[in-house]
Amino acid sequence: MSLSPDAGPAALRDLDNCRAEVVALRQHAMRDPLTLLPNRALFLDRLSHAVERGRRHKEFRFAVLLLDLDRFKTVNDSLGVQVGDELLLAIARRLEACVRDEDTIARLSGDEFAVLLESLADDSDAGRVADRMLGALAVPVTTREGDVFASASIGIVLSSSGLEGGEDTHVRLLQRAGVAMTRAKAGGRARYEMYDRDMQARAVARLRMENDLRGAVERHEFELYYQPLVALETGQITELEALLRWRHPERGIVAPLEFIPLAEETGLITRIGSWVLAEACRQMRVWQEQFPRDVPLSLSVNVSVKQFAQPDFVRHVSEIVQASGLDPHALKLEITESVAIDDPARTRGMLAELRRLGIRMYLDDFGTGYSSLGHLHQLSLDAIKIDRSFVMHMDEPMHLQLVHTVRDLARNIGVTVIAEGVETEAQLEVLRRIGCESAQGYLFSRPVPVGEMSNLLERDPRW
Repeated sequence: MSLSPDAGPAALRDLDNCRAEVVALRQHAMRDPLTLLPNRALFLDRLSHAVERGRRHKEFRFAVLLLDLDRFKTVNDSLGVQVGDELLLAIARRLEACVRDEDTIARLSGDEFAVLLESLADDSDAGRVADRMLGALAVPVTTREGDVFASASIGIVLSSSGLEGGEDTHVRLLQRAGVAMTRAKAGGRARYEMYDRDMQARAVARLRMENDLRGAVERHEFELYYQPLVALETGQITELEALLRWRHPERGIVAPLEFIPLAEETGLITRIGSWVLAEACRQMRVWQEQFPRDVPLSLSVNVSVKQFAQPDFVRHVSEIVQASGLDPHALKLEITESVAIDDPARTRGMLAELRRLGIRMYLDDFGTGYSSLGHLHQLSLDAIKIDRSFVMHMDEPMHLQLVHTVRDLARNIGVTVIAEGVETEAQLEVLRRIGCESAQGYLFSRPVPVGEMSNLLERDPRW
């Protein structure tokens, strides 16, 4: 917009007002409307300037902190969006109080904040600021619905990690802070992690594994191994536990501890778990026909927390069992203590429904969580599996006494005890002496594929 040389005072005032409105609009466009903090665009602009300054002046240090609230969605879902907004406003003010005027705090998205700390005297200053922020967030926020507790996971990247690269260096720094933040969440939340190059490599490998995992079902890369459970009174195999394996086209067999947590985190476990249950039931029906017995072989299958949380879980299990032709009484589902105690009322109801179908329930890895036998009695479980860590150390009086006590208490409430991780004849004899009903472990067989298990069942060994 231009004016002629003879424009009057009114025209000049209109021009000034117009310019002021443009400036105000630009400033407004660079702010988060709820907290009035800088938004992503403004934060990246300031970070870009910090990168250029760091390149010109080697002594200039800065750090980027990426902060993500833990379980913020739960607040919105349970208390409402207005309470969520109150919480975000309070957190924004607390974060501002933790930094200096020359630092920048921005709200990047829903519950994600970023911090740019400039002119640091030492790299350790970033960690001290993160600690201060975690402490500030530990104090409950008073809202219209009462006190709300918040925590955050923080990822930190230092300028000393490298300013090499082109015009997108500032974007990559923020991405690296995100990698560290994800690591902080995986490590337990309410904490911070410093970025390092190994962390980036692990993040890339994890993303590649997640992508591979998503297509593993369609590519038929999963297979089931089976491990026998032996009745200690007769020494005969009475049951098989189905155990998942992933035969990766490049890496070969991938250990469950590598991919099961990732499947849980991404939600893929529900689909994978459905395949496991269907395939295990189908195979068990084949074995029952191939190796008939007065008391048919039974099957145990692990159920994840995410599977159990599905609203149609019981119906889904029932449909799979019916489609396989397996007698429901031959199926045992194994849950962990976290499933048993997360929502006791719901758990009791679901277990009752499953038992009405004829399906039996086991508690896996007993002793590694926080549940008590009294609590388990309310769940009407059929068996508990004592974790291998106790069985392996039964030569120590404390562990032997624990196994003995669990067996006595379980007998009082009508629950069967299964010992996991049996590897020696000495352990087997102790368990028999205690009166443990069943056991599994390498002494009997490692988990093996279908063909090897068929050979073992055909031999029908006794221990």
